[in-house]
Amino acid sequence: MQNKINILNLTYNDLEKNLLELGFKKFNVKQIHTWLHSKIIRKIDEMTNISLTNRELLNEKFYIPYLELLEHKVSKIDGTEKFLWQLEDKHTIESVLLRHKGRNTLCISSQVGCAIKCSFCATGKDGFVRNLNLSEILNQVYTIHRRLVKQNESVNNLVYMGMGEPMLNLDNVINSIHILSEEDGLNISKRRITISTSGIIPGIERIMSEKLPVELAISLHSVFDDVRSQLIPINKKYPIEDLYNTLKQYQKLSKRRISFEYILIKDVNTGPLDIEKLADFVHEFDHVLNLIPYNKVDGSDYERPNDKKIEKFHEYLKEFRKVNVTLRREKGSDIDGACGQLRQKNRKD
Repeated sequence: MQNKINILNLTYNDLEKNLLELGFKKFNVKQIHTWLHSKIIRKIDEMTNISLTNRELLNEKFYIPYLELLEHKVSKIDGTEKFLWQLEDKHTIESVLLRHKGRNTLCISSQVGCAIKCSFCATGKDGFVRNLNLSEILNQVYTIHRRLVKQNESVNNLVYMGMGEPMLNLDNVINSIHILSEEDGLNISKRRITISTSGIIPGIERIMSEKLPVELAISLHSVFDDVRSQLIPINKKYPIEDLYNTLKQYQKLSKRRISFEYILIKDVNTGPLDIEKLADFVHEFDHVLNLIPYNKVDGSDYERPNDKKIEKFHEYLKEFRKVNVTLRREKGSDIDGACGQLRQKNRKD
């Protein structure tokens, strides 16, 4: 593929610029874009309404990349599927397909590794390698979409909650969202797309400024700065008060509900004061609070609370503090596909 352009890395404007310079007509740009992002072809020669001469020119100048599937695991508990992909540079990422009755939610990665290094998460253990390019983000969706189509199904919801911090690769994340939500693409509604963040304030501000109507999920895990900084070191740069003020502004402008993620960790964030202050915090927002019992990660001493403690935490928030709260039953824990368990594997430097 040397000297050829990765055509899936091009936005519509970039594609148009490249093709017009090669002598293509404007209507060809739309045709080719549709083949790439709606019909999701694997080979340029499949573009049957493009002339043979133009296809030869496309093959000479461009290539369509793909992800190599190294491993596919299916949970025996709930049918969750985990995919281990190898990228062109031999690094690896993972994606998770969550099966629900009548809908499929795809959790995709935005980086190889992660620079945030949350202490409860496996992804950051190997450090940060690089951002995923546009095609690597898109191809996680496209490859799994092809599989689902064969089962008369499709991707209904998309969450940027896999490996990496999406707000630190925001150019490629936003470009991918625009392409995936286009009518000439997979036409996934932006309102069915969620960006998860550990609290990168400049990223949230950019989402506000661009008026991107996606869902926002905040990895909260504590409302106390000392505890949150232990769990999420980036909190030292973007402390909870600053995050609170940014989210208040975000909700005032967007009028959108905010999701808060809260991992329950034994003897860390499940005490009486934790629960009261958490309720006070989320009640400041139109919210949904997702409680996630900790999933064991190699190399971490954290432990999951017992089931009784988890249920009491959930019931107290729901019944006594009237929090809009859900207790997320982990999916894919038997295949290391649950929250915090995704990690690079088989990496070849």
